[in-house]
Formats: sequence, structure tokens, C-alpha cells
Amino acid sequence: MADAQPIAAPCSRRYHAARTSGTRDTKIIRWIVLHDTESATAQAAAAWFANPSAQGSAHLVVDDTICYRTLANDEIPWAAPGANAFGFHIEQAGFARWSAVVWRTHLVTLQRAAQKTAKHCFLFGIPTRFIGVRELVAGEPGITTHAECTKAFGGDHTDPGPMWPRRLFMTLVRRYFDEVVTETEGVTPARP
Repeated sequence: MADAQPIAAPCSRRYHAARTSGTRDTKIIRWIVLHDTESATAQAAAAWFANPSAQGSAHLVVDDTICYRTLANDEIPWAAPGANAFGFHIEQAGFARWSAVVWRTHLVTLQRAAQKTAKHCFLFGIPTRFIGVRELVAGEPGITTHAECTKAFGGDHTDPGPMWPRRLFMTLVRRYFDEVVTETEGVTPARP
């Protein structure tokens, strides 16, 4: 991984997703939604999103080496029914079938996704707490997964999978959030 970008590096804009549902006011964003790509690399997923045949999209796609931004913050993705307009969606290179052990071998992917989650929690004024079905249905802000959105709003996706290391991820998010706050001292987030 000698050529890997630093975790906090800006995302490459090499690809732009072909599928959106228009634009939105970013003030309505209340969820960060985590996914997995069902592919081994961020580039494979980002390139697929740019293909007009793709039936999905997300804002960011990350892996152990890079982050791709495939939609602007104000673009509505095709990511998780019921959570598209109100969600900021991050795809992690990986597979829902992965064990916790395999996910942890991709710690840099988890770190990169957590750093981007923390940054966007700050930007959109989203609390760094994990939310499930009840909170999603109630419209409460927080961090969630496509699997939780499926339970709340329907569909058949279970990503990032039952063994995705949620506790580790949330610990990383909180650590990175503290760093973001320190780096942006004096900057007011979108919402308190």
C-alpha cells in the first residue's frame, strides 16, 4: 500500500455516478448510511456507478488505498430506498458475507470510511451515534447501514453484513470526529 492516499486525503473525482434522483438542500441530510460494494476495490465500484447501466450510486466509495467521490453532497443517490433523499451514502469495498476477521484485515478501509463519516457528521450536524430501525422510522439523525434501512423501509439488501465490525467503526468515527472538531476550531457546523 505504498501508493495509498492518507486517510483524510480529499476524494478523487475521477468518476461521476450516472444515476441520481436530482438534487436536494443539504440541510435535510440526517443520516450517514454505510454500505459495502460487493467488489474488491473502490475503483471497480466507482467505475460501475459511472456506467449508465448501473442501478445504483453513492456519494463516496472507499477502500484500503483511495476514496472516490461519485456524487456531490446535494445529489440524491440511488443507494437505499427510503434513505436516499435524507442520507449521505458511503460504500466500503468489501462483501456482506465477510467475517469480522476479514473486515478487520481491511482496517484502513474502515478507518477511511470512519474519517469520511466523521467529517460529514460535522458538516451536516449529525450526531455520532448508531441508529437502527426505530430511529430511522422516527426520522432521528445518526449513522446507520443499508441493512437497517432495509428493515425500516423495505428492500432486500443486508450490507455491509452481519459481521461488519460496527463497534470498532463507531469508535473510529468518534475518534476522527474529535480530530475534525479540533482541525475546524471556530467553524460552525451546518446544524448544532
